[in-house]
Amino acid sequence: MLRSAIEESSKAWLFFKPLTLLHPYRMLQKRVIEAYSPYVNIVERYSKIAKRKVQPLTEDYLKEHPEVAERNITLLRNAIELWNTATRASDAIAPMLYHYSWHCFNSFFIYTFFRWEPQHAKSHGVRVILSDNIEDIKIQVLKTGIFRRLIDTWTLIGVSLAFSPFLPLYQRGKLNFMPNDMYLFDQSNELSLMKLLSFNPTDFEKALYSIRRKELLNCPFLINSISLPTQSLKSYLVLFVASSLARYRPVLWHSILTGKTPVQSDFALHSVRAVLDYTIGHEVATTGLLYQIARLFRDIMNGKFVFKSREGVRLKIL
Repeated sequence: MLRSAIEESSKAWLFFKPLTLLHPYRMLQKRVIEAYSPYVNIVERYSKIAKRKVQPLTEDYLKEHPEVAERNITLLRNAIELWNTATRASDAIAPMLYHYSWHCFNSFFIYTFFRWEPQHAKSHGVRVILSDNIEDIKIQVLKTGIFRRLIDTWTLIGVSLAFSPFLPLYQRGKLNFMPNDMYLFDQSNELSLMKLLSFNPTDFEKALYSIRRKELLNCPFLINSISLPTQSLKSYLVLFVASSLARYRPVLWHSILTGKTPVQSDFALHSVRAVLDYTIGHEVATTGLLYQIARLFRDIMNGKFVFKSREGVRLKIL
């Protein structure tokens, strides 16, 4: 089932192949630094609110640490190689390879924009509590790790996420980070798999528009700055669960692949959609994560990265 979903998906990697070379990637880094330089104070404010030390990359830092570019290129190469290997693997083990490909790509994405203290994350930042009954599986989001850094990155480039405790809002010409009343992990750091599967990012976007429409940022450098990034994070967690099942509960995973029960069949279909959301998108082509990031990088290279209000007013540079 998974293998049948990947033929078109592989085309989504074409944009990123040149970025596995040092010179093109360093040119992208330079453009990212230039594009984000007007907003560096925003990062400092966010760090205080989120209580995580986040810093934008600078040219001086990259000169002192040339290994950053080489490390990020390696992450991207690994993401591509793991993807290619997954496309040749059976459905029994493919989720593990797709998940680690996505994990490497997430790391490549976040470290292209920012750096954290400590420099290296010690974990995925997500823990799956498995059960032989799929309806009892739970997902925990930890306070540190790659997943939290991914949330930081999306939030700092203007995206409103259901998975973030803070929303980037345009208020009186400034970008403020306000508590997210619709944060999925508001009550605890734990979410049931069933709740995750039933969560609809489009409904989240509609609800957010109904209460925050005038304050939401206009991010023309993104295909969509609310539901699509939120959908990609939902799908990442779904694939994380599928990977954990394939690795630690292979008999249950086999049962899911055969769709023995309605719940198992539903999760099997969600797993296929998750692979598509990583690349091309499961409903509309070119809405997957790779296409979202490719568009973002293109607009950065073309000088089109700018924060605006919904009325088109540019954010004050502070």
